[in-house]
Amino acid sequence: MSDDTRASADAADPTPGPTAPATTAPAPTAPARGVMSLLRRFAPAIVMVAVVCLGALLVVRNRDGLRAAVVAVGWPVMLLSGVLALLGTACVERIWVEMLRASGAHLRERAAATAFFVSQFGKYLPGSLWPVVAQMEFGRRSGIARRVMFGANVVMLVVVAATGLLTGAALLPWASSDGLRTYWWVFLFLPPLLASLHPRTIPWVLDTMLRLVHREPLGQRLDGGHTARAVGWGFVTWALLGAHLWVMTAALGGGSGKGLLGAVGGMALAFAAGLLFPLAPAGAGVRDAVLTLTLTPSIGSTQALAVALASRVVLVFADVLLAAVGAALGRVRAP
Repeated sequence: MSDDTRASADAADPTPGPTAPATTAPAPTAPARGVMSLLRRFAPAIVMVAVVCLGALLVVRNRDGLRAAVVAVGWPVMLLSGVLALLGTACVERIWVEMLRASGAHLRERAAATAFFVSQFGKYLPGSLWPVVAQMEFGRRSGIARRVMFGANVVMLVVVAATGLLTGAALLPWASSDGLRTYWWVFLFLPPLLASLHPRTIPWVLDTMLRLVHREPLGQRLDGGHTARAVGWGFVTWALLGAHLWVMTAALGGGSGKGLLGAVGGMALAFAAGLLFPLAPAGAGVRDAVLTLTLTPSIGSTQALAVALASRVVLVFADVLLAAVGAALGRVRAP
């Protein structure tokens, strides 16, 4: 048989020849599917239990500080300070949401509250990036690229730090009679801080840093409207957290207008300083030292240290409560 004849016969033969073995991955077995289904079903409950246990641990560890704070300023003042701390801490979540939206990512309000408030327990571990890692994983499960979540989180931290430093630089020179002489140097930081809040500045800095370490740039462009709203929420945060501090200093004799400026400016500067030292869990030590220094002119060094420690305890309770609310929202199915 000639080659042409053989080729014609092969073409006419409808019987399929041998095929290569399939390379598709095997389907998961029924037990594996059952385990995954159970994990998805009970994951919110597991998260809720973890939040309650960790929250209880934090409360127990800080019970002595709470007792000392109540003795110093009284229950009514502590309750008012706690409400203001709760509102100020909740405003940080709004900064995060606005920066996500500025990056083009959108989460439902309930899902955003769950992701942010539960992940904030990570800041009590050494290093400031644990909440970012947790939020990146949540974003992946929600269909948002990790690089987008990472960029939005870094930008959020920059907004928090920049607005905090800006608030401290604007208010502390007027917080005491010798404040201008003591804090004159903070005015040097005002121009770069204002420039850092421009929507194009932060992405450019991030991309430049990634190129220097031979990593692919994020290539994000931030929406100006959402960025402006995030900056606005930053200043609202410092006003509320400063008021949380001021009601305690007022109970100890620091209720003047200069005392209010010192409380707001000191709290903003202390938080920003804590972010700049990521090895300190939740800014421990750094924030307390800055607060003690800035509050001393109005109420004295001993009482300033007591208020700084009381503030830390109140803010821990605020984080615990908001994390519990976030975990509870995670158990309720979105409509």
